[in-house]
Amino acid sequence: MLNHNLLQETFNEIDTLRKKLLEADIKVEATHPSYQSFLNLQHYLILRQKDHTRLQEKLFLLSLSSLGRSTAHVAASVDTLYDQLACSMGQKQISSKETRASRHVTIDEAITLASHKRGTLFGGRESDKLSKQRTSVMVTLPSYAADNSGDLIHKLADAGVRIFRINTAHDDAERWRAMADVITDINRDRKSDEKMKIFVDLAGPKIRTGRIRKLDLPIVIGSNRALREVSIYPDSGDEITTAPKSTDPLTQMPIPAKITVSKKLFKKIKIGKRVKIIDAHSKKATITITEHTGRSAKGVIDRKVFLDKDSKLIRKNRQSTPLYLESQVEPIRLATGDRLTITEEEILGHTALLDRGGKVIEPALISCSFKGVASFVSVGDKVFIDDGKIGLKVIEKDKQEILCEVTNAKVNGSLLKEEKGINFPDSHINIAALTQNDRHNLLSVIDFADDFSISFCQSADDIREIRNLLIANNRSDAGIIAKIETKRAVRNMPQILEALLECEKSGVMIARGDLAIEVGFTNMAVIQEELLDICNGAHTPVIWATQVLESQMKNNLPSRAEISDAAISGRAECVMLNKGPFAIDTIDILKHILHDMHLLFKKNRKLLGKTKLWQNP
Repeated sequence: MLNHNLLQETFNEIDTLRKKLLEADIKVEATHPSYQSFLNLQHYLILRQKDHTRLQEKLFLLSLSSLGRSTAHVAASVDTLYDQLACSMGQKQISSKETRASRHVTIDEAITLASHKRGTLFGGRESDKLSKQRTSVMVTLPSYAADNSGDLIHKLADAGVRIFRINTAHDDAERWRAMADVITDINRDRKSDEKMKIFVDLAGPKIRTGRIRKLDLPIVIGSNRALREVSIYPDSGDEITTAPKSTDPLTQMPIPAKITVSKKLFKKIKIGKRVKIIDAHSKKATITITEHTGRSAKGVIDRKVFLDKDSKLIRKNRQSTPLYLESQVEPIRLATGDRLTITEEEILGHTALLDRGGKVIEPALISCSFKGVASFVSVGDKVFIDDGKIGLKVIEKDKQEILCEVTNAKVNGSLLKEEKGINFPDSHINIAALTQNDRHNLLSVIDFADDFSISFCQSADDIREIRNLLIANNRSDAGIIAKIETKRAVRNMPQILEALLECEKSGVMIARGDLAIEVGFTNMAVIQEELLDICNGAHTPVIWATQVLESQMKNNLPSRAEISDAAISGRAECVMLNKGPFAIDTIDILKHILHDMHLLFKKNRKLLGKTKLWQNP
């Protein structure tokens, strides 16, 4: 038996909501190719301006749709509810004339729009509508991808990769073109809907740490019995490099010297075996291996040695090989409570200067790649370095430098390194997303790239800038992807999406690495969900990026958390994998997870609380 009071209350709320949707202000003409997406985006924003969770509960009690899956066709869903409630109450329903006049996006139209946009951006058959969603797989190509006639690219293509990502933060135009040539060659034998896409990722204005001063050679290790422990790690090169020993700032216990050897040599190291070296003074020393985990080893050196570029390694056949030792970067280890100066000046970074009693005279220093950063930060602002491994807070500032206190580091201190990203999540840094170097790189690949991503996109102007550049060079057909990785980008999502809808092909990448640092790791789960929804409201394809199945990719063993994360990625139109030695196995696992999840994910019901994440246009 129907509860008439509940029915009337629900009808009144739906009627009020419908009237608000009809008043939506659309900035483009009805003849615009993306008019329906513009319209539905405004409807979605109106829907999320108010908390509708109580209304959803009433709809649920009446056995009606609760609007939880209405993001791509908001007004059509509300109209359907209006008619259902009006019919139950014996009231007049919406006329066909009113329906035609409203030009609301129907459910079928929403599916067709989203499928078309996904197809134009990532390829595939447009007939594969969202009712049978297919998430494309993108893989980042390593520097050596085109080597051996592009054997790796051929294997990735056979494994089912649809989009290949070229990261312009690494390598050069010659190597990028070599990768593209292999992909173009494979595409010649493929049908049009099976051709692979070339996705070029423009590096953007990433703020990074500068250079650190080098220690003078020779480097001394094994200087006394307490400091004779040596840690050994595998590397991809053929040379041996070392880092000097230091002391834990908290326990004052010695930290082992670090030696990096080639992977080939590392495989031969066993517990009880000995590694012999000849130092700068022709003195021989022996490192006896005491521990081996498969990823690292430890040993004890039997005497004090002075290592420089003339030092040698003695192999089993008693032949000696040069160590190719270069001057080592001075280790800057920061512990909680330490201070660090970040300067705009081109000064080599260095560790803290201490007096004879161990008191800090001058804090550690590192330079910053972005000039003018001091003018954008305020005392109290948070700063993160190296993907959040080092957390700081600004305590003082002047025209060219800021003084920070370390608020988050490892128990034994975190090592500050060169060329690591710096994030200022509390600071509004006004910088264009498209750098001069990005412009140069874009023009060098413009003839073969299918899509371009704009890193650190923060506003609609950033989208318009790259769009105008592409139009000026006769590539208006190229896809434009906005990488969302800052707080400001999240706030400006409605405007960014509107700018993307002006493009012939466009999409959004949720770049969860920098974004998590900017918004806070604990907030990331909610924000990535909200971003998926607002993009769905604009019928805009989404790329799910950063550390997807990373342990599997690097070590051939995924974590349980990574499997769950990969499952959620199926809500996006594309998933990006980074490079790694186990790429083929990882692609197989990801495809299996996505296939299974696509049979289940539609059962989710979204609660439509009021959102305060973005500014309404």
